[in-house]
Amino acid sequence: MRAALGVARAAILLLAAGALSGCFFSDDPLIARRYAENPFAEGHYVHAPVNPEDGVEWAGATWEGDIRYTRDRRYRSDTPNFPHQDARFISMGGNVYLAQIPDRDGEDVYSYGLAWLYAGGVISYHAPHCSDLDDALRGEVGLSMDLEGGCRIDDLETLMTAMSAWLDAHQDDNVQIDGIYRLVE
Repeated sequence: MRAALGVARAAILLLAAGALSGCFFSDDPLIARRYAENPFAEGHYVHAPVNPEDGVEWAGATWEGDIRYTRDRRYRSDTPNFPHQDARFISMGGNVYLAQIPDRDGEDVYSYGLAWLYAGGVISYHAPHCSDLDDALRGEVGLSMDLEGGCRIDDLETLMTAMSAWLDAHQDDNVQIDGIYRLVE
């Protein structure tokens, strides 16, 4: 049973890594410490990825542990395999936040996604793909895609503009949720 759970977790982490291909990324952290916000409470969370085909959570929790907000304005956990270790957030308005996630392998690469915060300690997230923006909109924002479909971004203003454009372009869609965190007491 324990081995099967380990294999399932490894498969889900690989899927999550695959979902980041085609993402918005940078070589330097764009959400600097001075801009980072503390949008959700510290505590004990359960994480479950969501099946992109039907929006249903896969196999229940794939990670569970305490998350804390540190002095350097990052979210961390001492529980191994925290999917979003060292994340920083900045508000996009309302309950929507831009998230910055450092590469899990220690590379100097940062990925960006969106998080929606709800009452009761529920956080859903999605890593938008640059290819989800049409060519004209990417041109307006000043983005170009690399061979893998990702867009390198060099400054916070361009990143905020790109994510705002993505949100505007998808405001009438059911946005695919990649995973959910739930605060448990």
